[in-house]
Amino acid sequence: MRKILLTTTALVALGGVSAASALEISGFQRFEYQSWDDTAAEAAGENDSQFSDYNRVVFSHSVTGDSGLEASGYYRINNWAEAYHGIGVQTDLGHFGFGNWWTAGGWMYNSHLYNGTFRSGTGQTFAGVNTSAAATIVDGGDNSINYTMPTLFGGLDAMVTMSDAGTTTSDDVTEVFVAYAGDAGDMGFRIHGGIVTADDTTGAAGDEQENSEYGINVDSGAIGVRMTREEATTKNTSGVSTAKIETNEYAVTYKASDDLTLGVIMLDSKDKLDTTNNPKLDMTVIAANYFIMPGLRVQASTVNFDYEGATNNDGSSMNVALRIDF
Repeated sequence: MRKILLTTTALVALGGVSAASALEISGFQRFEYQSWDDTAAEAAGENDSQFSDYNRVVFSHSVTGDSGLEASGYYRINNWAEAYHGIGVQTDLGHFGFGNWWTAGGWMYNSHLYNGTFRSGTGQTFAGVNTSAAATIVDGGDNSINYTMPTLFGGLDAMVTMSDAGTTTSDDVTEVFVAYAGDAGDMGFRIHGGIVTADDTTGAAGDEQENSEYGINVDSGAIGVRMTREEATTKNTSGVSTAKIETNEYAVTYKASDDLTLGVIMLDSKDKLDTTNNPKLDMTVIAANYFIMPGLRVQASTVNFDYEGATNNDGSSMNVALRIDF
């Protein structure tokens, strides 16, 4: 991580600043090879492999007033196209976030696949199921107001997100998550749960999306175990449920050394209300995260998938990525 100090004199001249603000620049670059084999036949000139890259630059800074009030700014650019940003204010009453960076579903979700530890990809699109057990709906395009309460009882946290999708849609979202973390002897644990609601998510005025999520993780020594379950229900304008996707994610990880972490992740997802296509996905990921040296890592995985739906599809994929952090 690199720090660039801004002019202290200019900041103090603005008044109320007791410490200089430092602009921190961080991020990473990743180059990846993906190859897969699935049921569908390739059209002329197509093949089941690709190179891809992903680049991220993060700018962050913070200031502290003489009264102890803390404020921070965050701006992240992914592949020079997707941006996450936020202004955070820390008070004795809790943390207030404004922007699209701090969201309850994004910060409280519990996964090894989606926190950067492992890489996985299938090269496929599976209709009617989810490839993540996260209930979150708010994404990088929605601005929101977020509140995180101070930690209570040594490990109880709660976070609320309210987003506004703009003037041309009613797709506003509310996310409420609660988590508790603690220790039992040499074992650490965390349990969490959340409820997410939104309107007009399918483009039909008056429809509703109701998602719920809960999970637990337990870590003891080099072994980590995680379980997350999501239920995503879509209701039509009459309040009748038209889809109910249930997704479970299970993970076991082993920290073989300071440099190498291994993991097995299993995911299953189905829509129990779609009796026409009966969509169902089973996916198993075997993955590794290895640091060649500090700041440089290799992420590799093999994925086996079996999908049943309007068009059945099964197969496997391989992913190898080189990532450098700065």
